[in-house]
Amino acid sequence: MSRFERTAYHLLPAIAYGDAAGLPVETRSAEYIANTHGTIDRLLPTTENPFYKGLYEAGTWSDDTELSIAVARSLIKANGFDMRAIADEHVTMYGQALQITKPNGQTVVRGWGRSTTTAVQRYMEGVPIEQCGARDGAGNGIIMKMAPLALWHIALETDHDEVYRDLDSITTFTHGLPVARVASRVHFDMLSYLSTRRFDAREFTDFAYWSALDHQRDVEESGTDVSQALSYLIDCPQPTTQDILDHTDGKGFYVPQTLAMAYGAFMAHNGQFAPSVYEAVNLGGDTDSTGSIVAAMTTIKGLEPRDVPRDLTKIMKLDELQQLSQSFARSIKTARAKID
Repeated sequence: MSRFERTAYHLLPAIAYGDAAGLPVETRSAEYIANTHGTIDRLLPTTENPFYKGLYEAGTWSDDTELSIAVARSLIKANGFDMRAIADEHVTMYGQALQITKPNGQTVVRGWGRSTTTAVQRYMEGVPIEQCGARDGAGNGIIMKMAPLALWHIALETDHDEVYRDLDSITTFTHGLPVARVASRVHFDMLSYLSTRRFDAREFTDFAYWSALDHQRDVEESGTDVSQALSYLIDCPQPTTQDILDHTDGKGFYVPQTLAMAYGAFMAHNGQFAPSVYEAVNLGGDTDSTGSIVAAMTTIKGLEPRDVPRDLTKIMKLDELQQLSQSFARSIKTARAKID
């Protein structure tokens, strides 16, 4: 089994773990988490999430995993990137997930962001894929689900110009602001770095910052929010929790801030799985998303058996996630064989 296949096999369970680690305290502040839970270092039941009313067992995951599954399934079924396959899998997941009505009357899938919900509803109404995205969409709905697509392209050594076109397509399907396209491109660059190079904190931060500058030049009207959000890491290549909170909004719902918090949490522990994931969780804000993003990063960097948390077995539908990951790994193996 190649390293890409091994990574694919572990990827979805890892994403689900990061998602489940953060779900119980999603939207809560770092101060609230510290005062209520101390330092979280294990999976907890979900009892106070505003989107998950009631009691949910430890290991429950949400949209970050659901949409990562959708992307992985599309790659398996289409044997590669196909935007219609991705959109169709979003519709499938939309139909399987619980729908709730918000106080403003909007029907949404539980836990899904506004931009993704709106885009999928438009697609089901017959709107062309390239016109479905929310024009003001700049949340983290792309980078939280793009790890399977990134790994696919990394494994197949796809030309980066083609990768960026694919990323632009999947991003604009749901998120219309140019800054979202920049963030997607930067995050792919960093996942590629983690997969193909030996991790060095200073090199990682420099690479992320210059990647942001390059893509901000290439994507019109994208502004400088991504590079500005990441710039603190140049002076803090191994940041403390307080460093991260001092240099971010402590929320992470806006995608440049998501990257700044996730990369800070990852670098704080040199990409060790559990310490990095729980660093992200204890920062507060969009904890399930930052947790799942960091989990994917550490897995693509290289997950050792000793890094797997003992409570991974608590993850909801773990067998199904492992079976899908196995199929994803086989698809990567088959696709790589065709280009060798």
